[in-house]
Amino acid sequence: MRITVGTFSAIMGATLGALVVATTVAAHTSAETLRFAIMRNGEQIGTHAIEISRTGPETNVRITTDLSVKVLFITAYRLQHSATERWVNGQLVAFDSTTDNNGVRHKVSALEVQADGKTRRVDQNVLPASLWNPELMRRKTAFDTQDGQVDPISVTDNGTEDLSFGARALKAHHYEIKGRYSQDIWYDEHGRLVQVKLIGSDGSVISYTPI
Repeated sequence: MRITVGTFSAIMGATLGALVVATTVAAHTSAETLRFAIMRNGEQIGTHAIEISRTGPETNVRITTDLSVKVLFITAYRLQHSATERWVNGQLVAFDSTTDNNGVRHKVSALEVQADGKTRRVDQNVLPASLWNPELMRRKTAFDTQDGQVDPISVTDNGTEDLSFGARALKAHHYEIKGRYSQDIWYDEHGRLVQVKLIGSDGSVISYTPI
């Protein structure tokens, strides 16, 4: 096949244009994964991962939790949870989650909750209590990502603290959330979630520690 000068120029122009577009897209895309060990009274019982991808005005989040508590080598409690969130210009536009809470299954889809044989809508202006987004600290309500229930919350700002994880030291902002599940949350100076602590229904100390 014979390639003329004009054809070659057109091919090069299209190729360079595609490279410019690809470079521009890449420049506006960022991704990170936050991984945590779920600890109960100092013993690891599971993992929690938050994958965050940002492209221009859009943010996509995928969250997975898997934990089990054993008593005398028998699994006494098991939780498996996965969720996806889609945000555009800071507005939640889609949410989907599936949860198996020790045999009780819940599904929240597109801000519609199917749980306990009932279906209800969730106001998209109410943020999910998935904790990765520090904007939650400025809200008065949040919906539970497992069962979709909307709960009132109150937040106390405890200021900046020094945290250390092994050889890693950092400054983090400490908030305390009181609601159906009260917990302490820490974010680093970039607004990334770095630690969560709460007291379980049996009085055990549960913490999410970065790994």
